Amino acid sequence: MLDLADDVLPYPPSEADPDRRGKPFVASVGKCFQVLKAFRRGQTELRQRDLGLSEICKLSGLDKSAAQRFSETLVTLGYLEKDPGTRRYRPGIALIDFYYTFMVSHRLAQIAMPILIEASKVYDTTVNLCEMEGTDAIYTVRIPQAKASYGTMLAGRRVPAFCASPGTVMLAHMPEDEADAVLAASDLRKITEYTLTDIPALKAQMAEARRLGYHVSDQQSQIHNVSTAAPVLLMDGRAVAAVHIPGYAPQWNLESVHEKLVPLAVDTARRISDSLTDAM
Repeated sequence: MLDLADDVLPYPPSEADPDRRGKPFVASVGKCFQVLKAFRRGQTELRQRDLGLSEICKLSGLDKSAAQRFSETLVTLGYLEKDPGTRRYRPGIALIDFYYTFMVSHRLAQIAMPILIEASKVYDTTVNLCEMEGTDAIYTVRIPQAKASYGTMLAGRRVPAFCASPGTVMLAHMPEDEADAVLAASDLRKITEYTLTDIPALKAQMAEARRLGYHVSDQQSQIHNVSTAAPVLLMDGRAVAAVHIPGYAPQWNLESVHEKLVPLAVDTARRISDSLTDAM
């Protein structure tokens, strides 16, 4: 089993190749993003915040010449920084422009933010909004509790959807063939001793989440964390996101999460769903 740290995943996010058939595709742009994605993989696979050129080559799949050209171009543009002493690269501050641009234009986040802030005050607990991307659930909005660790405050973290409560409720409200495709593409490895990896068991868990309208994950993605999630639904019943509330020991256990955090997650998700419908 793997020990999943607060801000580090044991394996990289899903990075399926784009379907290029009949679609314009600029290979050099793709390679540029391969370099940028290498830093996410460096954090997840090597647990390193900066990378040398040989590591960028390995993680991006580019040869040394191409990796160097793209890395130096990104340094010039401010998207990477280079330590003049060690000659190692790290993400540059200009990258935050992409996050800002995404959040400013993201209507769901704008609607959800005040509702999530209000929910976080009920029990002084972290409340998150998660969305699906590939086989992962991504934290797009995070409202941390006062004593939250640094990693649990940061938006953009990915978790494998199959073993995380927000992923389970979003998969549960997908068309069955789409959910099956996500499970088939997922790396179904155990993250903790409690992680379910058997597809029939996962599908039964999803069916229960759909019936109940929420899911509670008992240490499946992180030890000492009993979390709950409820789906944010469109009028057609599809989940566009999930409200996720983690319950960390010793403050929270399975019983108290069911008693307090489940109703809070369900109500918060319902309020966001209603507000989203009204805004359409």
